[in-house]
Amino acid sequence: MRINVAQLRRTEGGSERYQFSEIFAPIEMGKDMLVFHTPLEVQINLINTGKSLLVSGQANTRLAVNCSRCLREFLYNLDFEFEDEWIPAEFSSPDQEETALIFEKDEFSIDERILEHLFLHLPMRFVCSPDCKGLCVKCGADRNNTECNCTNEDIDPRLEILSKWNKGV
Repeated sequence: MRINVAQLRRTEGGSERYQFSEIFAPIEMGKDMLVFHTPLEVQINLINTGKSLLVSGQANTRLAVNCSRCLREFLYNLDFEFEDEWIPAEFSSPDQEETALIFEKDEFSIDERILEHLFLHLPMRFVCSPDCKGLCVKCGADRNNTECNCTNEDIDPRLEILSKWNKGV
């Protein structure tokens, strides 16, 4: 996604809108894999504030991911908004390098920045449903489909003596 801001930079207070649709290859994130089921749709609004460009936008896509509890694959709808300040290199100061993005030419790519925002809006763990029961820790059965007969009385051996305390030992 490349943006040409040559015309916008000449018009203080001016604005431009862009719309992109891009298909990304699957992205590996540790043990998980992000697979884009639909293209990433991005709408961007740029405003020339005089010494910088205020870039605000919205993006959405559907990701094919695995549930952290039951390991089933499901589609996750990701919809997020973002805002950045882009400053031309000739107007930048060392203080601004930490809070704003610096650009050198009148045309630049925003792919990396959009992906950064995408990663920031992902949940810590993907869960197919809030009431997903997950897998049994003993037999591995999917507790959403079947109930297993495993007991979940894992008692720390150091505290086992306390389980007999109220039973009149």
